[in-house]
Parts: sequence; C-alpha cells; structure tokens
Amino acid sequence: MTLPIPEPAALAAPATPAALAAPAESAMRVSTLELFFGLVFVFTVTQLTTSIAHELNPTGITRVVLMLALIWWMYSGYVWLTNTVPPTTPLRRGLLMVGMAGFLVVALAVPHAFDGTGEAFGFGYLMLSGVHFAMFLASGGTRQAFVRIAPFNLSSTALIVIGGFLDTNAQLAVWAAALVVQIVTPYVAGNDGFGLSVPHFVERHGLVVIVALGESVIAIGVGAQGLALNATLIATAASTLTVCFAIWWAYFGAEDDEHAIAVLERLESKARNLRALNIYGYVHYGVLLGMLLFAAGVKGAMAHPSDHLDTVHAGTLVGGLALFLASVVATRRAFGITPNGYRIGAVLAVLATIPIGRFGSALAQITTIATILIVCGTLETRHRHRHHADAAG
Repeated sequence: MTLPIPEPAALAAPATPAALAAPAESAMRVSTLELFFGLVFVFTVTQLTTSIAHELNPTGITRVVLMLALIWWMYSGYVWLTNTVPPTTPLRRGLLMVGMAGFLVVALAVPHAFDGTGEAFGFGYLMLSGVHFAMFLASGGTRQAFVRIAPFNLSSTALIVIGGFLDTNAQLAVWAAALVVQIVTPYVAGNDGFGLSVPHFVERHGLVVIVALGESVIAIGVGAQGLALNATLIATAASTLTVCFAIWWAYFGAEDDEHAIAVLERLESKARNLRALNIYGYVHYGVLLGMLLFAAGVKGAMAHPSDHLDTVHAGTLVGGLALFLASVVATRRAFGITPNGYRIGAVLAVLATIPIGRFGSALAQITTIATILIVCGTLETRHRHRHHADAAG
C-alpha cells in the first residue's frame, strides 16, 4: 500500500524559522562555507543512523523520528537564513562557525539524548537558535517580518532546553510540544515580508539529499567491518551501491530541480514561500527520514549478508526506501512533474520484498530491490523520452 500523496495546499511543513528571505540576486549560488556547514550535518545524520541501528524498535525509532524533526527544522532554518544573509562578511562567517559548533554539540549528544546528554542537546540547540536570531536581526531588510516569528522560535528552543533536564517520558512529551510549536509557526505568524532566491534554495536542499545518500554509502563499509571480503559480501555491497545509485537517479536523474525552480519563480512571493515551506520542509523531512531508515537497514544487512533478516531489519530496509520514493512522488506532484506511476509501482514492489529478506537472505533482498528500482527507472526514462519525442514531432 502506497502512502497518500497530499495536494500542495494541504502539505504541512516543519516550522522552519519562517520563509526567510533571499537577496534580490536570483542567481546566488551555494557558498563553500555553506557546504562546510553541511559537513557537520553529515555527522549528525551519522549519529542518528547509528542510534536507530542500535535500538531498532518502536521506542528507538520514535526518539530518532523526533530528534530528526527538531534537527531538520533548525538546519532548514539555516538554509533560509543563508538564503537571506549570505555569509560574505567576517562577522557573518564567524557567527556561522559558532552555529556549526552548536550543531556539533547537538550531534555529539544524539546517541544518549534521552538517557544522559539531553542537557547538552538543549545547550547546542540554544547556540544554534541564538546565532540564527543574531544573524537574521543583523540582516536589516526583513527584520520586522522576523520579529513576528521570534516568540515562537524562542518558545520552541526553551522547551527543548527544559526537556533536556527531564526524565525520559516527560522529555519526550516536552520535545514533542516544541516540534508542534515549530510546525504551526509559519501558519500562525505568516510569511509575509520575505523574499526567496529560488535556485540557491533548491540547490541547498538537493545537497542535503546528497549528504544523506553519502550516509547510506558509509553504512555499507560500517556494516561490513570485521567480515571476510568474500564473494557474498562483495555482491551485497555492489547491490547496495546500485540501490544508492537508484536513489540518486530517482531524485536527480530527471532534472526535477530545474522544473521546481521554474515553477517556484512563476509564483507570487507569498505563494512561493508557502510552497517552498510545504515541499522542502514537510515533504523533504520524509525524504531524509526514509534515507536514514534505509541506511540503518543497510548496516544490518551488510553485517549478515547470507543470513535471514528478521522482520524488523527487512522492513526497515524497504520501509525507508518506500518512504523516500513516496516523498519524491509527493514533491513531483506538487510541481506538476510526471510520470509517477512507475515510482508508485516501485513502492509497492519494494515493500513486497520483505519475505525475500525474511526467508531468503539479505543479499537476495537487496539484489531484488536493486533490480526493481533499475527496471522502474529505465521504464520511466523511456516513457519520458517518448513523450518528449512526440511533443517535438
């Protein structure tokens, strides 16, 4: 069963610190410092993947789902921030470095955030929020718009800090409340008064997907540590890398980013900001969570390539892929990109491979998944080329 794909107007979004504006220069590109900032996010994703791989049960998954949502909201807030306030001055670069340090503290605290390092998680988050607040107020042009959302940002950050000092159940509840505040912020406070440099914004989110994809590749090596490099292990690694290639193909192979940029740039400012929040906030959270779950499944599969997988590991492997593909389909539908039938078919076919991993082997399941994704991608590419040829004729 595939996931329901909401219409664009119905899509919710994690409350990025509102749709922060971009400079008027629409051709602004991602800077190397922003890429450097993204490397810290790589470590955060690695920590989250390790956490879920070590505690692959409802409790562990719930905690990681919540932490990823809180972390993604803040990371996305920095994407909006640098879209408005490019790190082009020594002061801005210095502040961004402090923000990176805050992100590092959060990442270090992730593995035991619910049993000993919640205070450090909250402290790092406070650093991130403070730098974001200072840099945005210094931007000048949209200060008044930012003031509208500041009380919400401060409230959610305070809840995260307070939650870090509480017992596990209370901490989970308070952090969930912080997430609710973040989700409602742009809809209660509004997004008027902000601009958006669309190419920069779309590129930054594409780079986040590359970061998450890199974690899946790293998981191949981590899962294989200490094992004999035999034919079975090599075949499993190669099949997993093929699946990673198919993930790249599904997101980047059809030039969806160029289409998304064109659609967003045709919208008026308020509608553009709302669409950007919905798609690159809520839906891209699904993209990232799906890739994180897949990476966790890869670790387990690589560790036992010739053995049966238990239902949880087999389900995590394909559940992550299904969530990723469904989220990509939602993004494409929101931007009017077709076809999507092959991708929906891939979701159903991938989910059907759970018995292969359960009663066959990890290698058999991953090889089947790779075959499904490559076949569906090839069929979609041929369909698209035929459509273009018919349109040109």
